[in-house]
Amino acid sequence: MARIPARKMALLALAFAATAALAGESKKEFKYTVGPKPLVTIVNEYGPVSVRGVPGRQVTITATTHSDKVDVDSGQAGNRTEVRTHTLQSASPDEARVDYEVTVPMDASVSVRGSTGPYSAEKLRGDVILEGDAAKVQVREVSNAHVHVRTVDGPITLTNISGGHVEITSVGGDVELVDVTGPKVAVNTTSGNIRYSGDFGANGDYSLSNNFGNIDVSLPATASVDLTARSLKGSAISDFPLGQPRQHPTFPLTAGKAFAGTANNGASSVRLRSLSGTIRVTKR
Repeated sequence: MARIPARKMALLALAFAATAALAGESKKEFKYTVGPKPLVTIVNEYGPVSVRGVPGRQVTITATTHSDKVDVDSGQAGNRTEVRTHTLQSASPDEARVDYEVTVPMDASVSVRGSTGPYSAEKLRGDVILEGDAAKVQVREVSNAHVHVRTVDGPITLTNISGGHVEITSVGGDVELVDVTGPKVAVNTTSGNIRYSGDFGANGDYSLSNNFGNIDVSLPATASVDLTARSLKGSAISDFPLGQPRQHPTFPLTAGKAFAGTANNGASSVRLRSLSGTIRVTKR
């Protein structure tokens, strides 16, 4: 019997491995017609989830699995749609990964739960809840809605959020807010850095706090804020022009550690707090 050359054997082995991998990869699509303000829930331990608001009354879910060790369960009950990754047998994170691309009506409320992500949500007017331990999270162009994001160490970025009740919690993930305004915005991390760029809108209540990370705020000259900042063991510095504080601060205004004051009409209340990080407020 003729022997197969080693090089050809290696190529055959690679081809066989690729074929085996493709054998476990499949794509499923689910479509549901929904009424006003539907709820869409996605539970996916491993893999990315992308949610985008579109015109119309249809929820479309495209799920791509990467092995035959997982399946996707999806269904509708009333105005609620749920899709969930189901592990059929013991699997590694790569084998259990499922990629989701989801489009929903713009007024849908969306809930995503899992671990690795990344997760993204955009162009929505309904509430958004994103929870993932290590997931990178991005939320864009959401208006007049509650936005709740929780990670352990995954970074979080919010961009162009208006009229929202925003609550961000992370242990070690960095948080970046760009043009985020609303009646209530609260960010709390243990060791993550917090960056805010925008004008804080009007008539809002903003709280940015951490223990060990830095807090960097960049404001335009037109920002209307009643601002207080304090780092207990770190430093607090500002080159943004502030007038006298509207009320007596509840802590001593120690130079380099704390400052307070108003700009323009002081329409929004802004509180910056850190245990040992550096707080910087700059004019852009």
